[in-house]
Amino acid sequence: MQSLSRRTLLKGVVGSTVALGAMGTASAEDGRNQYIVTASGKGVRKRLEREGFEVVKSIADDSVHLVIGGSKSAIQRVSGVKSADSNEVYRLLGPAKQATSSEGSRDDEYAETQWDKHDDTTGAFQAHDTATGSGRRVAIIDTGIETDHPDLTTATADGKLFRADGLSSPTGTPTVTGDTTIQARLPPESEEIESYTYLGAPKLRTQAAADDVDSHGTHCAGISTGNNTGTTGIAGMAPDAEAVPLRVFYWKKVENFPWDKDGDGEAEEHVTVTTLATTDFDILSAIEYAPETNADAANMSLGGGVIKGSAHKSGEHVAYQTVIQNAVKRGTVVTASAGNASSNLQQGGYYTLPNSVPGAMSITATGPGNERAFYSNDGTSDVDVGAPGGGYETAEKTLAPDTEWPYPLNLVYSSVPADLNDGSQYAWYAGTSMAAPQVAGLVALVREVAPDLTAKQVQNVIERTARFSKGKSSPDIGAGVVYAPDAVAEADRFSK
Repeated sequence: MQSLSRRTLLKGVVGSTVALGAMGTASAEDGRNQYIVTASGKGVRKRLEREGFEVVKSIADDSVHLVIGGSKSAIQRVSGVKSADSNEVYRLLGPAKQATSSEGSRDDEYAETQWDKHDDTTGAFQAHDTATGSGRRVAIIDTGIETDHPDLTTATADGKLFRADGLSSPTGTPTVTGDTTIQARLPPESEEIESYTYLGAPKLRTQAAADDVDSHGTHCAGISTGNNTGTTGIAGMAPDAEAVPLRVFYWKKVENFPWDKDGDGEAEEHVTVTTLATTDFDILSAIEYAPETNADAANMSLGGGVIKGSAHKSGEHVAYQTVIQNAVKRGTVVTASAGNASSNLQQGGYYTLPNSVPGAMSITATGPGNERAFYSNDGTSDVDVGAPGGGYETAEKTLAPDTEWPYPLNLVYSSVPADLNDGSQYAWYAGTSMAAPQVAGLVALVREVAPDLTAKQVQNVIERTARFSKGKSSPDIGAGVVYAPDAVAEADRFSK
């Protein structure tokens, strides 16, 4: 087991919800800028095309478009256009991994290690006597899912890779079917000059398009749907549910990257690097696609930084709200991590995307004591429920050797790809990234016993049966920490 200092723990946990940092505007292969355009009314796509703009893809009933070329002001002059904003490119800002296990996958002997599934937290193991998520699906919008991990039942053929610039597609399209064989980019074996950023151009590997290129997505899938039968090592919240990999992250070559070699805040060199990246439209497209796979839940363990409302670009917010609410209307519960900035989102008009958007179910992280973890964001208006994400109320307690669950056992244990983790199939991670898929898995349990519930009704069941919140509106844990046995029982009563 790896030991960490407080500083290293803080650095790792802050990055574990795939925190995103803007890198600039996405462009097509020929260099033209990409824009996300929101529209009202019918016929906007045709009007954009008549004005000479290339519309690559339209989603959310033709109300959100990916447009190439021209300028923002020219696009906004087209009748019916509500907003036009650059399709931002984001790179990851921090490592998720805390510690790994060299154990191979055997029978679910790790059940005792999974405090996050015990009766004094989520009660998942108890709930499995009634429901296991059989026949249900959870979409994981992330770095992909390992296609052959022994703990996971992965619907790779129904998954997809989303990359707006088309560079990962054999035909140049912005999406690739999940089981299509591609030449995927991976980081070079060189110096990591910043988190998820390596010197040099990417190396290539032949794999399925939706296969994991990092580990984060596989870890989230295990938390949500890890199978506990046969020769498996861990159990997910919904062990008989399928995981659908919707990969929105890919390793991207970036030239002229400013390298601050000595840490003085100024770049000494501009170099070529490989970094793990995505764009707004990639994420939006994955959310839009999730209901097409019959996913009961779509999990997003990702998000940008804390934003002041008055300074936020309204078009981006409108696009996320439109697409998320469209997915919810079509029956998919959208679970999103609340973020790891340890920030109060309740006062001063602060929020984060995409979890703060109406329609998304925002999840904060709790520890073995069912209190908010030290790194997790909070705020009554921005937190719906809490779920185990790992760590205690303080970093000091998280690292202390004399707690009931000493480090790293107080983190969340789940699956990772062995080929990307020096042969390890499991790892302890911490973050609101680990909390959100707990709730996504719970959606699958609820839907198994009550398949006709709408997405909003499922959310209401989960919130009504959550525990440990006074008044059901705690800024720390919202309606409370989710509790699977009561949620399943309530859903069963609701359906009769």
